[in-house]
Amino acid sequence: MSMKAIAVACMSALCGCAALVRETRAPPLEKLDGRGVSSPLLLVEAGDVLRFVNADVRPHQIYSNDCGELSSRLLVPGEIYSAQIGTGPKVCHFQDLLTPLETGYSGTLQVHDAEEERRREMAD
Repeated sequence: MSMKAIAVACMSALCGCAALVRETRAPPLEKLDGRGVSSPLLLVEAGDVLRFVNADVRPHQIYSNDCGELSSRLLVPGEIYSAQIGTGPKVCHFQDLLTPLETGYSGTLQVHDAEEERRREMAD
């Protein structure tokens, strides 16, 4: 095998690994603590599982008028609620029902839907 063929094979393997790394990402996580939510704006893909972690000393309850899948039961300290995000694209607002007047405990979720985007491109 020539050096050129070996170099091409190595470069192809490296490019393939780079593509895998781009596709790998941490699952979305929203932490509630004594100051509020960790990320007031979250960007997620349709079908993702968003985890709400109660890292506070008091209970919380997530509510969303826009996206019912975000609404949780009462979360005691240390508890985790996982929400499977529905189809998009859409924008969801959420807040803590137990602290409705504290703006630090509310946020916005922007849901991107790559499949829907592809369907629209094919229809055009």
